[in-house]
Amino acid sequence: MRRAFISNSLLGFLLAWREFIMSIVRLFVSLVALSLTACSAFAQAPTPPAGDGIVAPHVNLTSAQKQIIYVSVSKTQKNYAAPTGFRATVGVVVPASIVLASVPATIVELIPETKGLEIALVEGQVLLVEPTGRNVVAVLAQEP
Repeated sequence: MRRAFISNSLLGFLLAWREFIMSIVRLFVSLVALSLTACSAFAQAPTPPAGDGIVAPHVNLTSAQKQIIYVSVSKTQKNYAAPTGFRATVGVVVPASIVLASVPATIVELIPETKGLEIALVEGQVLLVEPTGRNVVAVLAQEP
């Protein structure tokens, strides 16, 4: 009776190959999840308001989209202290002392609803802001 023999180098190669394939699979699954998130954001894109009045856009984000935005912005933007009397809520005007930045292009590609908006990180909360009137349209906090 003959026993199958696999050398240590071949076994090492096979294990490394398995790890490589698993990392490709994880990457593919992540890309599919991000694509689905982007598709759902596109399906929820708001329609522009009718009439001449200036109305802050309505931003309807899923919890996954909120977390994508929060994680990205919280790692790249300066965290401002809230000015005296300022409370970050939807509809309030962001004071001029808080510098706004454009939403990163990668986020706009994934979440089209953020196109044309600006962001700020205030007291650990990400503010999505309509730039013309500097009105807060969404307040995002880290989920527990």
